[in-house]
Amino acid sequence: MHLPLIKFCKGVRILQQSNINEYVKTVCEQVRWKKAHDLISEEIKDHIVDQKNAFINSGLDDKTATEKAIIEMGDPVLIGTEFDRSYRPKVEWSIVILTCVMVFIGFLVRYFVIYNSAENINISISKDILSIIIGFAFMTTAYFLDFTIIGKHPKKFFFGLIVLVIVIFTNNNPYFSPTTFSFILLFFPTIFAGIIHKMRNKSYLGIIQMGIFFFIPAVICLNAKTISSIIIYSISCLMLLTAAILNGWINVKKSNALSLVYGVVALVSTISILVIISTRSYMFHRLQGVFNPSLEPQTSGWLTIFVRNRISGAKLFGQGSLGEYAGVTLPSKHSDLLLTYLIHKVGWVSFIVVMMIVIIFIIRLFKLCKKQKSVLAKLVSTSILITFTMQVFVYVIYNLGFQLLSPLTLPFFSYGSASIVINMILIGILLSVFNTGDLHYDDKPKHALNKNKLFEYSEGKITIDLNAKL
Repeated sequence: MHLPLIKFCKGVRILQQSNINEYVKTVCEQVRWKKAHDLISEEIKDHIVDQKNAFINSGLDDKTATEKAIIEMGDPVLIGTEFDRSYRPKVEWSIVILTCVMVFIGFLVRYFVIYNSAENINISISKDILSIIIGFAFMTTAYFLDFTIIGKHPKKFFFGLIVLVIVIFTNNNPYFSPTTFSFILLFFPTIFAGIIHKMRNKSYLGIIQMGIFFFIPAVICLNAKTISSIIIYSISCLMLLTAAILNGWINVKKSNALSLVYGVVALVSTISILVIISTRSYMFHRLQGVFNPSLEPQTSGWLTIFVRNRISGAKLFGQGSLGEYAGVTLPSKHSDLLLTYLIHKVGWVSFIVVMMIVIIFIIRLFKLCKKQKSVLAKLVSTSILITFTMQVFVYVIYNLGFQLLSPLTLPFFSYGSASIVINMILIGILLSVFNTGDLHYDDKPKHALNKNKLFEYSEGKITIDLNAKL
């Protein structure tokens, strides 16, 4: 019986037989999609080793068992050809088509509301078209980039984005309005997904570090007075962290971790609300105007009364009645109150059609997110799904007469160059996840590796780890 082959290595296991590597190399040469090579190599090697071990258990020596296992795999050219048919880049066309539909209908709606309106709204149609073109260009670029870079270098992205938002916030640059600043913050939940993935093996220390990364953008949002952004950002990140804990992606006891997270969130939220109400009295009046607009009919409650008046007079088809505000023009009908305008001008049927498209899009995203196999792919795709859904939710309730939070946008429908471009970038990242997510392997938890053994025997070979800590 052959003695096991001894290999010297520093933390990396080397396969005993070079003919296995040659077989795998021949298979991979037939597969044109190079990103799939690592996955295919791992799959073939595992199968050969399992079969080899079975032959060894039946009485064969190591060399004979290996050769027989390779023969049983079959012709590497034919195997590689079959893999080439199975592993090809797959564009998730359902998302591409739905995105194009929303962009196209959104442009038609904006044209109907703005450019074909008798009222003079100083917005350029060429700027809107240019934003769409730039958005598709960025979406395509994000699709071809490897989304795993978010999991590999989340801190670099995080601090780079922090520097960007601080520069925009502290400089009165005409190209970057406060609205642009708010939309850039939509990238943070996706970067936070990378941070969760990077720190998921650090137990409770990792959760504390995640909390530090979470609060830095939150503080910036507070200073910038973008309450809507901080709510969307906070809820998105909290839902993402909760999902990571509940799914066991973080190496902690679930009940203790959830108690820690929500205890801190409850404490900080209470303090923040008290500080905001005490230092910004207008927020208290705004709350009054939302829950009881009749108390502030001329100030904070006026818009709520006006929007509810338009909604209450709407019909299923056709223009609704104007009521007591017959001579008043609906403000921001191209942006913040686009749905309210459509409901009043076209009827509830317009709201139903728009929401059906958006809901179909969200449901499709949800199903695709559930199919992802790696933790990083699930985290990144889920972060974008939550961010998109939160934008829609805040926008819809605002347009139905509940103006607690100012909306950012109804993605791809309401007017806004920054909103179109940034949401398209997020969709491009999603397409990248759906394209290559199944090829990504999550790093093994560090605690799963024993670093204290100088010698280790496994699968017919002895590994000598010269980096072992004795």
